[in-house]
Amino acid sequence: MRSYSIAITSLAIDAPTKWADNLLSQHSIPDVINARRGVARRIRHSALIRIAVIRQLHVQLGTGVADGVRIAAQLLDSMPAGVHKSGQITLTIDLPELERSLNRRLADALESAPATRRGRPPTKPKT
Repeated sequence: MRSYSIAITSLAIDAPTKWADNLLSQHSIPDVINARRGVARRIRHSALIRIAVIRQLHVQLGTGVADGVRIAAQLLDSMPAGVHKSGQITLTIDLPELERSLNRRLADALESAPATRRGRPPTKPKT
């Protein structure tokens, strides 16, 4: 299964890298792979969709990130309906359109963002 870096995720959802990194540091998002210290997180496609929904809730509706995480979970867990109800307010999500838009931005991000190397550079052989 394909997974993405924080940099690619940030470009795809149009968010600062720090925003995405803070989100993943402070909240548990399903399908985000945290190996160990010093190893970059890997974000599966399903997590990328969830993060995109959280970002839109935060930017478009002005929700706090913690509320966005909770609402996104309710929206995505209620699929195919994609409905979140709170009192007399009902929020729906057009998941196919979100995925199309996200896939377009993801293709652009993958094309423009080179993979960064982590760790120490390889040692040069002595001559």
